[in-house]
Amino acid sequence: MEQTVRKSPEGLAYLNIGCGDLFYKEWNNLDLHRHEHISPHDLRDPLPYPAEVFDAVYGSHILEHLTPAQGRSLVQEIYRVLAKGGICRLVVPDLEMICRDYLQQLAACLSEPSLINLKRYKWLTLELLDQLVREKTGGLMVEVLGKGDFDRDFVQARAGDEFLPLLEHAVSQAHRATGPRGHPLKKFLARLPGGRALLNAATALLRPPTDPRLTGEAHKWMYDRLSLKLLLQETGFVNFSVKTFAESSIPFWDKYNLDKSGLGDSPRKPTSLYAECQKPR
Repeated sequence: MEQTVRKSPEGLAYLNIGCGDLFYKEWNNLDLHRHEHISPHDLRDPLPYPAEVFDAVYGSHILEHLTPAQGRSLVQEIYRVLAKGGICRLVVPDLEMICRDYLQQLAACLSEPSLINLKRYKWLTLELLDQLVREKTGGLMVEVLGKGDFDRDFVQARAGDEFLPLLEHAVSQAHRATGPRGHPLKKFLARLPGGRALLNAATALLRPPTDPRLTGEAHKWMYDRLSLKLLLQETGFVNFSVKTFAESSIPFWDKYNLDKSGLGDSPRKPTSLYAECQKPR
């Protein structure tokens, strides 16, 4: 069933696919879960809109959760619903960046196997592989966070706005196993601004683990600037370019900037690749 297309105050139609809890009510927002301003939709299915109705389509950290075939189908659907000249902006974990950082940290460990270098190396290994192979929610990342065996500044700089939610999940996992009193992150969280509230929220959110391969949590593919460019070009898009979190050809991006951190003038997800392309006029 086709959805009604909402327009912004400027008269433009924007679509945010897989929006999660980051959206604007004047946009058209799709996610698995219904909200007052979000329409429920599984992105493995065709988009519920007619052809050539949107001036811009935005999707952040969605493509990597689909198989290559599913990702190709989604990109084809984005192309279909975009108006001629419309902008597609896709944000994904940057495989090239993560690989370069991993190799750099590997070299650092081999030349100086200090404790800090080893912690950073182990985290980058998880960042590269864990979400591709995990069999339980949170994977090995949550175990490392739960034990406190990580370089906080290093992980926070890489995780951006996801850092505290990652810690929250680690706390909830540890609560299940040992209870709050025995958890090594309790004192650490209590020292953070809002840390006690976070700890209480984590306790309230306890729930049985679910299979990340079925819930969509797991990654099913990874992209770099070449593979993403080829995928978009094969679909028919032109004018491929790599942007920063703050740059975009989407009209009035400064008003929205869905990639900006809620904590300051920095990227919300720092290890991301920001790619844009255009449907030919």
